[in-house]
Amino acid sequence: MTDQPRRPAEGTASALVEMLSLALPTVAQMASYTVMQFIDIWMLSRLGGAAPTAASNAGMLSFSLVALGLGVLVLVNTLVSQSFGRQDWAKCGQYLWAGIWLGLVMGLAMLPLRLIAGQMFSLFHHPAEQAAMETTYYRIVILASAVKLCSTAMGQFAIGIDRPRSVLVSALLGVFVNAVAAWCFVLGHWGFHRYGIVGSAWCQNIGVTTELCALAVLALRKSIREKYSVLPPTFYWNQFLTLIRIGLPSGLQFFSDVLAWSIFCNGVIGILGAAAMEGNTFMLRYMVVSFMPAYGFSAAVTALVGRYIGRGRLDISVRRAHLGFVVTFAYILLCAATFILARGPMMRLFTHDPQVIRIGGMYLIYAAIYEIFDAMYIVYSGALRGAGDTLVPAIVMASLCWTISVGGGYVLAIYFFPQFGYGGPWFIGCVYGALLGIYMMIRFLRGKWKLICLEKPGAVHSEETKLQSLTSQEWE
Repeated sequence: MTDQPRRPAEGTASALVEMLSLALPTVAQMASYTVMQFIDIWMLSRLGGAAPTAASNAGMLSFSLVALGLGVLVLVNTLVSQSFGRQDWAKCGQYLWAGIWLGLVMGLAMLPLRLIAGQMFSLFHHPAEQAAMETTYYRIVILASAVKLCSTAMGQFAIGIDRPRSVLVSALLGVFVNAVAAWCFVLGHWGFHRYGIVGSAWCQNIGVTTELCALAVLALRKSIREKYSVLPPTFYWNQFLTLIRIGLPSGLQFFSDVLAWSIFCNGVIGILGAAAMEGNTFMLRYMVVSFMPAYGFSAAVTALVGRYIGRGRLDISVRRAHLGFVVTFAYILLCAATFILARGPMMRLFTHDPQVIRIGGMYLIYAAIYEIFDAMYIVYSGALRGAGDTLVPAIVMASLCWTISVGGGYVLAIYFFPQFGYGGPWFIGCVYGALLGIYMMIRFLRGKWKLICLEKPGAVHSEETKLQSLTSQEWE
């Protein structure tokens, strides 16, 4: 791979190849954690009982806490991509270390939350056996928070410097190691003892650690560490503050979103009874696995928008965002059709309980509707993130999520069940998804993000000014 920036791809086919070369490995990284959960929960479902639901609930709550750091660290992609576009190689490595230090600090800060795990799950009034398993799973998984956050920082750095294949390899390796470990320690094959939900939690940590180690090998390669000044490990105060300033709204947005959905699934759906919670658990495994690739395309859009902003080509940034939405929307439509047409067999992969299959199948229909609008939200929020437009989208998302999805869901579950049936909370969830997706698209189309300059707060650059700094021979 040449060290010179590649000529912007203007044709539809070449632009699609450029996007897919970033998106597909990114999809693998974004989906790896959820694929690990899917595998582990499927294996736990072979053991019966409340273990799969407990692992899903605890996994979602622990992920909601890690989401604050993840939402900040995806901005490593933005900052590295813009530095890469300007050919400021040293800044790329500096933002990598800003991300690693931030990941370590935030990961270690989460460890004391292990002490109150039991109290947190008691708030949802789940059955005692299930709450005990949720507490155990949560306490183990949260130990790897710093590992997951540092892995995210390294992965976003690799995407930003146009090394997506390394991200793909690390993600696949992490999933493979997790699957093998779960086969041994969850189900007890090959002569190993069956550890059930405890084994599932530790296998998650093993998979995440494997992914981090693989990404570290990339960052420490001679060609990478020398060009991007990766070594020695250094604390860059200005880059650290820039990452927090630009990334904190994104982190709060992601945290608020995931935490709200965690409360929705643990609290709102929990009001409807055990069958509803079990059906929702199995539906979520499909939903999360399906929309994580959409987050991968969003990360690719973030990288491309940031890269072309760095090169002064705002026009290409716009086209890459729209192309990302078209590709993601086509993929989501395929997922939605599968959810609707194959909902019965999909549920039977996890359970043979007729009531759970019926409720879970209905939830898959709602998930299909929700994901169509979610594609709009995911891609265009990623495009806005590539430009550093994170604060207002975070406020709007949090407001809609907590008032409509969580608040409205609780009202329907408490006061209008069984009139609205098991699908009432998910109906209001679809309303929330539609409003949020449409808002993000309109905000991007309005174009105020074009005035943002990340490294000099308060400064603005017009598109014409940026284009004047480039020669037509270099970019045309």
